[in-house]
Amino acid sequence: MKNKAGLVENIRERLKNPLIILTIVTVTIAIYISAVQISIGVNYFDVFSYLNVALFYAGMGPVNPDLLHGPFLIPFLTSLVFRAGFVSSNIIIIIDAIIFIFGVIGFYLLLKQRFNEIQSLCGCLIYISFPLIISWAASGSIDVPAISFSIWAIYLMVRGVEEHSKYLYLALPLFVLAVLTRYTAALLIFPMILYLAMGSALEKGLKTHLTHLLVAGALITPVVIYLYQKFKYISYLLLLMNASISNWRSIGMGDVAYNPDNLYYLHNLLNYMGLGPVKGSYYQLFSPSQAVPSILSYLTVVLVLCGLSIYVYSILKNKIEQVSQRDKKSLVQIVALVFLIILSLVSFFYLSYIITDILLFLTCLLSYKIFHHGKNSHLKIDLLFLCWFLTFFIMHSTIPMKVDRYFITVLPALAYFIILGLSVLIERYKLRINNKTWKTWGLYAVVGLIFLTSSTVTFMGHTPNTCLIKYIEPSTQWLEDYDPQCQEKVIFSDYSPAVSWSMKKMVIGGVLKDFKNTNEFSSMLTAAGAEYYIDALSEKKPVLKDYHVIKENGDIVIYQKNEDFES
Repeated sequence: MKNKAGLVENIRERLKNPLIILTIVTVTIAIYISAVQISIGVNYFDVFSYLNVALFYAGMGPVNPDLLHGPFLIPFLTSLVFRAGFVSSNIIIIIDAIIFIFGVIGFYLLLKQRFNEIQSLCGCLIYISFPLIISWAASGSIDVPAISFSIWAIYLMVRGVEEHSKYLYLALPLFVLAVLTRYTAALLIFPMILYLAMGSALEKGLKTHLTHLLVAGALITPVVIYLYQKFKYISYLLLLMNASISNWRSIGMGDVAYNPDNLYYLHNLLNYMGLGPVKGSYYQLFSPSQAVPSILSYLTVVLVLCGLSIYVYSILKNKIEQVSQRDKKSLVQIVALVFLIILSLVSFFYLSYIITDILLFLTCLLSYKIFHHGKNSHLKIDLLFLCWFLTFFIMHSTIPMKVDRYFITVLPALAYFIILGLSVLIERYKLRINNKTWKTWGLYAVVGLIFLTSSTVTFMGHTPNTCLIKYIEPSTQWLEDYDPQCQEKVIFSDYSPAVSWSMKKMVIGGVLKDFKNTNEFSSMLTAAGAEYYIDALSEKKPVLKDYHVIKENGDIVIYQKNEDFES
């Protein structure tokens, strides 16, 4: 009985550990959102592309060569499971969920470098509750996995600089994994170098940190070269970086996502914190800019801005007190800082994001030099997160291709500043409650639970029962029964990645809106030798010259070439 009682007591103690609590909460949420996604099916265009590439990596079929320029890691991990004999779209959803859990744990460890345990737990719950996180975490996409690897790269960089340089051996590989998951993660190099350069880390880096980074780099270089030669992913990344400098204003012109407004993400910032009302469409959950922000979002912004204002004021006040007792050198530095800030703002609207990010880097470095002293021991990591937030915010804001999920790259930094602002207010004005446990846990626990509850309730209110793939799969199965030789025939579709995945063959993409009229589109199909055309996305199904409808299933319509239909 004593042993049993001791075991129960040990479990109770462990369950009081914020990391254990966070892990249980995160795993529960990951299982739930994975089950929902598996139930309704994959509903995102690019995920089918990753699945088709995974089939190609597993040696199970051909693929459009253009898809091999895309992200490598998630399709590769999925292909390993395919090789084991488990071929299902559920695999990529489960992989996403596992990496999401991995990322949340890493974010907790990263926040602990700045906050206490309960504050770090609250920050992670806020991060999980963001609509873009909870909706994309187990969708099969690459955005949340990329940010999960980015979190670990930053965490290991911080540990490597502050504690032991051995952590840097892992920081660079995690950075490479992030880049291989999503190419824009390459910009993480700005906040990473900034943290290495701030304070005494610069001198130490030349002797210790740089050595470890060079060793890790030497080990990774052969892998990068192999990927460059085999899959052309790195070359595509460099091409996009070059395009962003030379003709970035014209990128994506004519695309449905084209939006040259540099303040697009700022206008929708409240939506990215929380959505309301509870009921809404699934599309609004994946694209919060199409919905309305919740009351919680407005309240959070007010409280966080108050907290951050108090924090910034204290830093400025301490600096002013120092300047009055020292020479004029600090005034010159402050003037230079103001000049850099103004230059950065001008660059944001008129120049390449690369130039703006470089100016931002210099601004953060000079800010550290000016304001760092004994009372501001956390300024280094605060500037790290500021650089993280603005680096990606600037890039995604200035490139005209605007998609809500791109904002996922800045959400860890956004959660960081939310908990920073709230913690300043809570610690300064916390209630006089005698219960010690409540004083330690209560306020932060309530804040975290409010965010999490609001998010999960909204998610349940927006989730549909099914999606388009549920109609595509039976339609393609019908086609294979109708024409057992269709695998050898040319098939076009306006939703080619999904149809390719469903049929396990390469289906060519053809979208009606890219042509002047239906006759031109039909002529293209005929010239390409298309035996079948599968329309999934058109609101009004077209009448195609030389083709007849042979099957309708919901939004799915299958057309067959006339001569084959008549024979």
